[in-house]
Amino acid sequence: MPYLLTLTAEQTIYQAPALQQQLAEALRQHPDLLLDLSQVSEIDCAGVQVLLWLQAVMEKQGHRLRLFQPSQAVSNFLRLMGFTQLQACMEGNDES
Repeated sequence: MPYLLTLTAEQTIYQAPALQQQLAEALRQHPDLLLDLSQVSEIDCAGVQVLLWLQAVMEKQGHRLRLFQPSQAVSNFLRLMGFTQLQACMEGNDES
């Protein structure tokens, strides 16, 4: 069963190093993560880069990245920037 991890607030260049560290620590204890993105108010390319890193690490470990209920800000950014590989990971919203 996946471990649910909720991300909140902004996930931008200013939070990216801490986010990557938080996700790396979570992966050490729970290799199958489900990220709840419903509370993310803003994301930029640095935040998405961390999600792409997480996706690659999880795939190497035999798990699929799942992004649960991405906020409108996340959904819009991924769509506008063409991050189709992350759009395919979205669950629990009208666009999945």
